[in-house]
Amino acid sequence: MALARPSFKNVGLTSWNVGGESEDVHNSYISGGSNGNNNNNKVTTAAAASFKNQQCKGGGPRYLVAIWGDEGLDMPLSLPSAPRKGLFYNCDEDGNESGVVNAEWLAQLVNERHGRNWKKIERFVDAMRGLEEDCPVDDVGGDDVGCDDDAAAAKTSGMMDSLTLTNEQQQQNEQGNKSARVLSGLPIPRSYDVVGDVAILNNLPEGDEETQKKVGEWIMKKNKAIKIVVARHCALSTEDRSPGSSGLKQLAGHPRDPIVTSHYEYGIKCVVDMNHTFFSPRMAPERLRLAQQVARGERVLVVFAGVGMDALQIAARTEAKEVLVIERNAIACECIRRGKLMLSRNKTAPCPGSGKGASERMRILEGDALELLPTLEKESYDRIVAPRPKEGSLDGDLGTGDAGMSFLLAMLPLLKSKGEVHWYDFAADHELPNCDRTRKTLESACQSLGLEMEIIHVARVGSIAKRQWRVCVDFRIVAKPAA
Repeated sequence: MALARPSFKNVGLTSWNVGGESEDVHNSYISGGSNGNNNNNKVTTAAAASFKNQQCKGGGPRYLVAIWGDEGLDMPLSLPSAPRKGLFYNCDEDGNESGVVNAEWLAQLVNERHGRNWKKIERFVDAMRGLEEDCPVDDVGGDDVGCDDDAAAAKTSGMMDSLTLTNEQQQQNEQGNKSARVLSGLPIPRSYDVVGDVAILNNLPEGDEETQKKVGEWIMKKNKAIKIVVARHCALSTEDRSPGSSGLKQLAGHPRDPIVTSHYEYGIKCVVDMNHTFFSPRMAPERLRLAQQVARGERVLVVFAGVGMDALQIAARTEAKEVLVIERNAIACECIRRGKLMLSRNKTAPCPGSGKGASERMRILEGDALELLPTLEKESYDRIVAPRPKEGSLDGDLGTGDAGMSFLLAMLPLLKSKGEVHWYDFAADHELPNCDRTRKTLESACQSLGLEMEIIHVARVGSIAKRQWRVCVDFRIVAKPAA
């Protein structure tokens, strides 16, 4: 075990044998002389006190225990805006190694995770030794010294009771968390988003800077995976809906500028520059739904791709022939390239060819959609995903803009007959559930191009403000004009 300590991927390896010389003794002690299921249950019970995920196979008498530890840091080592400038070993303008402090902090993070993993292993070893002590075996004679069956059952029952939370206990824990938030005396928000290792508060907490710092530290203490806490203190008014360089205020954690992290979603990672791109973790179920609609061999076009999580999910989870990504924001495009690189190294991607095959089917175009779409081949795509960003006062029920009509007129000629579009718009609560205004916009765009369409699906997929919703309308082209 000591030799395994320096290992980064494999935290530890050990084995356990309670059977001694007699397998009959082992079966009597572990499984009551019937089968190995109780044996597995006891091993799993001992592991459950230390590890979130456990799996036990076989019925003994010998076990090989493999333990994995995750020392991965949910953040890239360089900035999307400056790929060659490292976050941890960079030099300032005078050539001084200002990154040394950051390097020490990175080492501290890794060491902390190593320490937590080894404490888990020690608890597991103690639990396994406790099982041996409860039911000793005489190795000399091979006779069943054993232990009282009722006492053993009571011991196991007590162990299970200590490890299994009832619904009542879970409710008490939830009430305890609420009480802790109230009793803290701090303006702790009821909810916040988590992107990678960053917690994002929608508004600055009330109070002075010291109070805001305590709020951030309280959140970090409750969730060890969070390394920094930031808060928005201005509206998303830019064209790409990003906070901007000064739109986020860091409340707690090691200073990080800009706020860059890597976000994990259903087994797929993407890189997010929080200052210069827009990304919402609340859209994760919707992104998964889109990926589940894609059939084998489809050519998929993703417009307004942002950091590319929609495209990454489709490429990684489907057998699409091609996934073309269009994004205007240069920093977001660099995030997509980083995500594509991470996808190529992902050996667990469910699509054929794993992550490498998925990344090879992705293609990225940087530029304005209205300029790039006319250059693409007509009637060549089976599906278009258009998570259109809100254009401020131009969108919504009181908007003065064209509701995305110009983009629709540029996209629809690229769609094959029977092709589908996932169109995102913005509606007030009184427009739900039919979203007639959005329907009329889509019908008008299709009619101007001589297309016939049918609505497949209409649903709200996220809140953007009080009584304002982001909605998705899926529609299909059922007939195209004769050539």
